[in-house]
Amino acid sequence: MTNSNTSHHTQQLTEDMTTLAEEVAISEQGKQLRENLVTRVQGILNTEWPKETKIEIFGSFASGLATDSSDLDLVILPALHDQGQDLTTPGRFQDLFVLKTLFQRYSMKDVEVIQGARVPILKFTDHKTAIRVDVNYGQYTGLYNTRLIESYVRIDERVKTFLYVLKAFVKARGINEPALGSLSSYCYILMAISYFQTLLIPVLPSLQDPHLIPHTVPNPGPYGSIQMVNVAFTDPSRIRPCIPRNSMTLGELFLGFLEYYGSKFEYTKSCVSIRCGGVVPREEVPSSWARHAFVVEDPFILDFNAAGARQDMMNVIRHEFQAAVQALKDGRGLGAILTTRQPYKF
Repeated sequence: MTNSNTSHHTQQLTEDMTTLAEEVAISEQGKQLRENLVTRVQGILNTEWPKETKIEIFGSFASGLATDSSDLDLVILPALHDQGQDLTTPGRFQDLFVLKTLFQRYSMKDVEVIQGARVPILKFTDHKTAIRVDVNYGQYTGLYNTRLIESYVRIDERVKTFLYVLKAFVKARGINEPALGSLSSYCYILMAISYFQTLLIPVLPSLQDPHLIPHTVPNPGPYGSIQMVNVAFTDPSRIRPCIPRNSMTLGELFLGFLEYYGSKFEYTKSCVSIRCGGVVPREEVPSSWARHAFVVEDPFILDFNAAGARQDMMNVIRHEFQAAVQALKDGRGLGAILTTRQPYKF
């Protein structure tokens, strides 16, 4: 394929990505429904819950990456005088079952406690809006992960569009079902940020670079520390624009991402780490991850690998990326790689 054909295809891909992101982004009605739902949940707690609590939103809705079909992620924060307690104690875990009974009484549907998850959660579907809700109790790190991602999205206008398209692609191709062995949306977002950091002219810096973080860090707060976990990162408004600025189009970035993780990334030697500016050698991460097929370091919980996929699933994901690259280079367009299939399961 000639360079002129490649340029034409990536230009069309850029236009198609922009259109898709505009189409799938959450509507004003979707935002209002979720904001009203949060108010109702807070009202239920204020009326019925014997403990002083506050509801906070995290996840895709808070980071600006939600669609009208997105779940709503909530964390119930205990009163300030109660925050120093271990959030994994049996008492805290039992709170989820008490909340289950409470939400059932308020006619919420499909209410269940998921005990096997890394962070136990309460799931329910709102009876008025049919919005699915995930609630955890007192787990603060999700808030900081969300604030970090939202900060990266604000740095460059291409990032938000890119992530909307990436999420649509992995969902359509059945490789975004962590319960079935593939990777989570959170993991794919970390992979994208890492890719942007590792380019010859980076699109994104590392907001956790110690040289960018002010010496005096508010605590608690959006750039503080919680429960011995370092959650410090700099506000992107403190960063001067990169010169020279990366000028790649969305189409070029998306093709590059698919090629990078489809063929170029050295899975046996390297680990994704946005905290360290993109990639670190395997020798620098916990030895317990040595047999993991893919390692994506959580930016705050440094002993948590956000990529839980096995080798057979990683082979499938790489194959899907490689097939998408070929389809796009052949000029078949974005629609060709968004055809839906049943999720892979291993």
